[in-house]
Amino acid sequence: MLIRSIYALVLVLALVVSSCDDGGNNKNNTNNTSNVNNVLNNVNNTNNLCAAVDCVENATCNPDNGQCVCDDGFTLNEDACVNSLMVPCADVAPENATSTVVDVEITWNADTGWTPPAECAWECDFGYAENRDGTGCLATPEPPLPGFGDLSGECGVLDTELTAPTPSYHLLVMDFGTDVYDAGDYDQLTPGGQILATTANAGGSSGWSECFAYEVLARCEFAGLLKTETEIEYTPNPTSITDMLVTIDGYKIGVSVVRAMTYPRDTPPVLADVQTLLAHKLTDIQESSQLVLPVDAWEKQILAVMADSAAHEAVWRQAWDSLDPTVTADTILYITVTNGADDPIYTNQI
Repeated sequence: MLIRSIYALVLVLALVVSSCDDGGNNKNNTNNTSNVNNVLNNVNNTNNLCAAVDCVENATCNPDNGQCVCDDGFTLNEDACVNSLMVPCADVAPENATSTVVDVEITWNADTGWTPPAECAWECDFGYAENRDGTGCLATPEPPLPGFGDLSGECGVLDTELTAPTPSYHLLVMDFGTDVYDAGDYDQLTPGGQILATTANAGGSSGWSECFAYEVLARCEFAGLLKTETEIEYTPNPTSITDMLVTIDGYKIGVSVVRAMTYPRDTPPVLADVQTLLAHKLTDIQESSQLVLPVDAWEKQILAVMADSAAHEAVWRQAWDSLDPTVTADTILYITVTNGADDPIYTNQI
């Protein structure tokens, strides 16, 4: 409508000019014609400001000024109109920690601007461990950590073994002296040990052996308890479930516990019996590893053995060395010989 009005105006002007022409002044006629052409050119230029403009994707030319403008919901970034970007995650690692920096998506909102990038995952540097609330990194003390019972032997040695495709065998000693564990010693347990000491397991008489097997791992390898045996998820349920899920050096590790003992307790162990029991436990480990759900899937498993005497440990080592590699697989056998007042582990009574 506007364009038609302009053309009508031009036509009227032309007629007026024509009517004023007396036919005797060619110079004036030429000037009048030129003026009309200028008006027409100005109209055409105004109407075609966007004709030769090529806007980028998600942008539209503004006919008032011939400039490209980003469409609603988009904003200009460098030479493009975008509503999302990939940017580095926010490095929020505390002191003595290092972030794993990856690209994350941020999105544009016309009212609020860009969303902030997600925080980077971070891990404590070597020689440091997360504090209890996961907000910082503290210097890692030398193992073993203090607790109930004196620990010695291969303490604080698990490293490449946690991810290696081969099995390994580690021997420790836990000496209780003359102090039989009772409720008054509860505060000497690690936080995970306190949970196990007050949480019912899936049945049987192994509660205290599981508790102290965890204590050895927590104090020597700085293991943290993630789930008890009734919390680990499988499909379908295996014949024998893993006793606990822990974290060591950032890896999820399954832990199965068994006692190396005989009854009566002074009866010497028999190699054939130990071979049968050990092979059975290792087969159970392979089954539970296959059936555990991804949410709880572990890097590998530790078979934590609480041995009633050095004689028991010697026979278990023989049995371990005699088994086929397909049975031992990549399992870590972590055997602890207990000395002194260790009755609660083997009687499950305190």
